Amino acid sequence: MRGMIDWVGVDSMRNTLSALAVVVSVLSLVISYRTAKRVRAERAVVAWITLARSDMEWWLATLSIKNNSDLNIEVESLHPEHLEIRVGDFTKTKPVQAPDFNSGDPEHHLKMPFKLAVLKMPFKLAVAAGETREGKFLLYQPAHSRLKKTNVNVWYKTLEAKQRRFCLRIEVQTRSEL
Repeated sequence: MRGMIDWVGVDSMRNTLSALAVVVSVLSLVISYRTAKRVRAERAVVAWITLARSDMEWWLATLSIKNNSDLNIEVESLHPEHLEIRVGDFTKTKPVQAPDFNSGDPEHHLKMPFKLAVLKMPFKLAVAAGETREGKFLLYQPAHSRLKKTNVNVWYKTLEAKQRRFCLRIEVQTRSEL
């Protein structure tokens, strides 16, 4: 080829640069493969919420988590996206006695005081690799609310030397579509 300047004049230098380019390409391929494998493992966590009506404003919710990854995880907290939706700790509820309709207290039917309902609730649930676990909590939606569905963010972390945190967004339908 005329007019081209041979900036690498020695054949051994050309061979060294070619070998170096091949090594860089192979390392890039290995790094990409390991990253894709890690992302696939992180995305293999699946969660869903089932609801059972407790009273007019409270739902008994069951969070089910299926960990299909090869990493152990721990659920850290639950956080509803809408401000009027609250979560409550199921373990702090008290047994409800039959309501006394003759009493003057209009709040006698509440199963859990509103002060225990929060916008973000700590929720500890460890799930081993390949395992499915369930945990119960309460979901509060005011009777005047018109929301038909809401999203609950489930924050979890991987249990490895360098922990990473992730969020699963779960859509929960609280009112019928009618």
